[in-house]
Amino acid sequence: MVLAIVGLLLGSLMYTLSAQTEQRSRDTTLERLDQAKELLVAFAMVNGRLPCPATSASGGDEAFSSGSAAAGGGTCSNYVNGFLPARAIGFRPVDGDGYALDAWNNRIRYALSQNADNPSGGTGCSATNPAFSATANLKASGVACAPVNLVICDASQNTTAGAALTPPSCGTWAASGDARPVTNQRTVVAVVLSTGKNTLTSTPGADENENTDPDGVFVWHEPRPTGATGGEFDDLVRWIPIGELYARMVSAGVLP
Repeated sequence: MVLAIVGLLLGSLMYTLSAQTEQRSRDTTLERLDQAKELLVAFAMVNGRLPCPATSASGGDEAFSSGSAAAGGGTCSNYVNGFLPARAIGFRPVDGDGYALDAWNNRIRYALSQNADNPSGGTGCSATNPAFSATANLKASGVACAPVNLVICDASQNTTAGAALTPPSCGTWAASGDARPVTNQRTVVAVVLSTGKNTLTSTPGADENENTDPDGVFVWHEPRPTGATGGEFDDLVRWIPIGELYARMVSAGVLP
């Protein structure tokens, strides 16, 4: 009987320690995502643009299809399915290849809006695209412009991608299978995310798949177990609203 009680107590202790370890890992990862946001905005304040995402071949640095960091930026190789450019923004910790890591040693991902246009019902935007990865374009377009290519939804069902200057969509909320928008269209200029503890141990569900495909739609909601609608979900997501970016750049004297 004594051994049985001791066994129950030890089992309970191990479960408690495991839960505490998991919570610490989530908290640490959220801190790293918030740090990444701050470093991205700081980069914009210094350089007059946001950095391009890294790719699997860029060694944790910006990846351009045209232009360069030395030339004031340009067109990125990958806008919505890349990695945090740790070397460009000075982020730590990194892996042996220079890529930013979350608390589970997964590479932190980063998406950037490529294009801009007038906000819904607005005027005054003279966007020159790529709007946010080139210093001259961001300065010329001005703070009347809104980002086009990214949106945050609460589920993956019926989400659709945006082409050219058409914003991606969560669908029509309340229609069967559509997702509720977490952010409005033309609001999000950049996204940083962790794919969570389950990255290497489970098959991603529909909601997690949405965060690593190239359509500009991202999903954010509370953690969910295997078998939940949309599948298991432990991704952690942060984003930069365009108003926050402009306010910080204006206060630094970089814009308008």
